[in-house]
Amino acid sequence: MGEICEIVISQKGREKLNARGYLMVKDKVSNVNYYWCCESRKSLYCNGRTVTRLSNGQHVLTKFVEHNHSPSARRATVSRLLEQVRTQARYTANAPCQIIQSCMTSAPADIAPCLPSTNALRCTIKRARKLHRPVEPRRLAEVEIPAALKVTLCGEVFLVRDSTVGHDRILLFTTIANVRKLAHAAIWIMDGTFKTVPIVFYQLYTIHACVGSQMFPMVYALMSGKSQALYKRLFEELADFADEHQFCLSPRVIMTDLELAAINAAKSEFQNALNKASFLI
Repeated sequence: MGEICEIVISQKGREKLNARGYLMVKDKVSNVNYYWCCESRKSLYCNGRTVTRLSNGQHVLTKFVEHNHSPSARRATVSRLLEQVRTQARYTANAPCQIIQSCMTSAPADIAPCLPSTNALRCTIKRARKLHRPVEPRRLAEVEIPAALKVTLCGEVFLVRDSTVGHDRILLFTTIANVRKLAHAAIWIMDGTFKTVPIVFYQLYTIHACVGSQMFPMVYALMSGKSQALYKRLFEELADFADEHQFCLSPRVIMTDLELAAINAAKSEFQNALNKASFLI
């Protein structure tokens, strides 16, 4: 027959064969021959079968047994599109909405009714990323940041400090450009986020600075606790990094929530700043 059959990847990561518009699942392999059966074998009691021979990495059709239902070219197209979604999820840091939009723009209009919902696509992206992430550590000593996450997308160093205070740990993320903006900003806003951090850390503490008329996050710190000593080390490490690059951190106003440990540590390190605490942060 000599027809080349395309391999598509299912949502579970398994190979399927697109033979004349039918999706086939692998039954067995014998030498260079691959035996496939219809994916609707159980749901439609279809006895359609295909045999292919692997030649130069491609599946060449050698036998085709007719199916008891019509082919659906859309099924293969949907599978290809979903594999594009999973690939972008694994190898880019793009937001789910960006990935979905990027893949949908190249999709034929007639397959829209066959596509999963946006929420289902978001779940697909989440699963794909989870499978390719390192196992989440259970102890602070086990935390190792992959090299790709220690730098920005432009290749600039992002993890600038990894500090230990007693049994606690701080991972400080920022860039030279961000610290420059922080040094020029008169007002800082500082706050912690608790629900989105790995289980071995207590919070993600962020420092925002006013650039123009908007506030932007300039510093991120994964912290395993919230003691005054830990906040003090955080601010000391930040000031030290700024000093290494000839920047002086001297904000006029620091706004925080009502956490006394953070307020006292900020007063200790940035003595000329006016500290304002609020429930609204």
